[in-house]
Amino acid sequence: MSNFSIQTAQNVQIKQNLAGIGARIFAYLIDSFIIGLFYIFVFYLLSKMNFRYINSDMEIYAFIMVLTLPAFLYFPLIQYWNNGQTPGKMAMKIRVVKIDNTHPRLLDFVIRWLFRIVEVSLMPGLGLIVALLSEKRQRLGDMVAQTTVISEKKRIDINQSIFKQVDKNYQPVFPQAKYLTEEQIQLIKDIYDQANHTYNRDLFEQLSNKIQLTFGIEKPYEMTDRRFINTILKDHNYFSNI
Repeated sequence: MSNFSIQTAQNVQIKQNLAGIGARIFAYLIDSFIIGLFYIFVFYLLSKMNFRYINSDMEIYAFIMVLTLPAFLYFPLIQYWNNGQTPGKMAMKIRVVKIDNTHPRLLDFVIRWLFRIVEVSLMPGLGLIVALLSEKRQRLGDMVAQTTVISEKKRIDINQSIFKQVDKNYQPVFPQAKYLTEEQIQLIKDIYDQANHTYNRDLFEQLSNKIQLTFGIEKPYEMTDRRFINTILKDHNYFSNI
């Protein structure tokens, strides 16, 4: 699975896993199926309606367009309201994000949708070819909107696990560690691993200060920032297994 890095406002690099082309295709098929069901429902509704109060064909067409507008705007609106995900993307655990880590705007989703008309509907296969050739798996709409699609599936091995090996006689130091959520611990470990990889003392210090301020855990004066963070991770592991 390919990945790319984004730089946060705090100068912390976060690696994102790019969504596979297959996952994006399946998500699109799921969404297309939902849209198809909606159109079937609308046309069934129209077949049961009496248009004798409508004076012209133009008014009938306008009425039909209003009824089908939700399906027509399905992709940009739902992705905007649902933080980059349609039902299809939710099922495949993928999401549209900005490559600079800012929150996508409605305009970004509209741009992607407008280009989709060309890349998928008018020139089938164009979007697929461009995405395959792009380093960040971007089709043309993504390139213009500065977005891409990431996978939220976690591929965890023994080295990536949030759990750190502890001895059976281990004595926890910080009881507050038991109250941290798995998401919070995973974020702490991700940043800790990055700082540990480059031995970035500034990043150790920033993370240590953030933990102390956010969770009210006081670091002993004689304990280094690196050891403090490592102890938090071990303590959480201890409390998670008792």
